[in-house]
Amino acid sequence: MYSIIRKRHVFHQLSNLPEDPGTVSKPNRKKLDTDQNENQIFSNDDWKPTKEWVASWRKKLPLQTIMRLLQVLVPQVEKICIDKNLTDESEIITFLQNGTLVGLLPVPHPILMRKYQPNAATSVWFRRYMWGFSVSQEHLTSDMV
Repeated sequence: MYSIIRKRHVFHQLSNLPEDPGTVSKPNRKKLDTDQNENQIFSNDDWKPTKEWVASWRKKLPLQTIMRLLQVLVPQVEKICIDKNLTDESEIITFLQNGTLVGLLPVPHPILMRKYQPNAATSVWFRRYMWGFSVSQEHLTSDMV
């Protein structure tokens, strides 16, 4: 958590990143040497991010939880640093270790129980697993005798 607090500007930038593909920069791709000859590993230089691509990976980031954590903890850590005139990280880390975020973070999704529905793929897997187990047990018992 301490690292997240220290690097909070990165999370704020990610949170405020627009979905406009023009704002997402393309990484630098270098030509890499291989054993036999020099081939370019990344051959698709025409790739450009789309709005859908940015939205797809952005929605997978747990930014809501991290931003809530920052919203709660940053003022508390800053207050402790000012009140106690702290310059040492160890007391801040101790505070974070002893604190709790119960009730502050979003409630996780409930665990859904699903009834097993047999199908051809799972039947084949189970049959192969049981035969493999039986054969391996037979080898173990025959080696012991």
